[in-house]
Amino acid sequence: MRKLQKLHKGDKVAILSPSFAAPAVWPHVYELGLERLRNVFDLEPVEYPATKKLSATGEERSRDLIAAFEDSNIKAVIATLGGDDQVTYVKHLPVEVFAKNPKPFFGFSDNSHFQNHLWLAGVPSYYGGSIFTQFAMQQKMHELTVDYLRKAFFETGECELVASTVYNDVGLNWDDPANLHRERLMETNDGWHWDGASRQLG
Repeated sequence: MRKLQKLHKGDKVAILSPSFAAPAVWPHVYELGLERLRNVFDLEPVEYPATKKLSATGEERSRDLIAAFEDSNIKAVIATLGGDDQVTYVKHLPVEVFAKNPKPFFGFSDNSHFQNHLWLAGVPSYYGGSIFTQFAMQQKMHELTVDYLRKAFFETGECELVASTVYNDVGLNWDDPANLHRERLMETNDGWHWDGASRQLG
């Protein structure tokens, strides 16, 4: 796997919608996410042509991905949200352009298709860190989210993953801008839970 370079304060990062163009539907959520990217992490978001285009074709979204990875001034790429149709065009993406220009990509859900494409090109990525679901968390970003994103952006070496003491299963509707100032109802988390049968290795 190719080694990814760490970012520095003030670096430019591409903000793309490789799947659903959520910024076109909820611009107030999008702007909050960009504000947090600037104010919490001191990174400069760069928007691409299809980022807010609901009718963007797979070719247009492909062009944004290729352009962001080819631009040496862009130090990371962050997806706005997931979706459900990335699989329709990701198979047509080139491999060499990403293999030759490795950089951190942050996203999850439908973006797993593109992350698998990166993996096959020898480029690791980060599963998480979307503009809508992490950066634009209502009221404030979660402390663990900020901590681990800082590590992913700026730090090297290993880090210990700590289970959150709280969790939430009920979201707040993005249609109401007032919800951005409300905090989700959190519940106590009793630690890690692993799916599957337990077995001893070795």
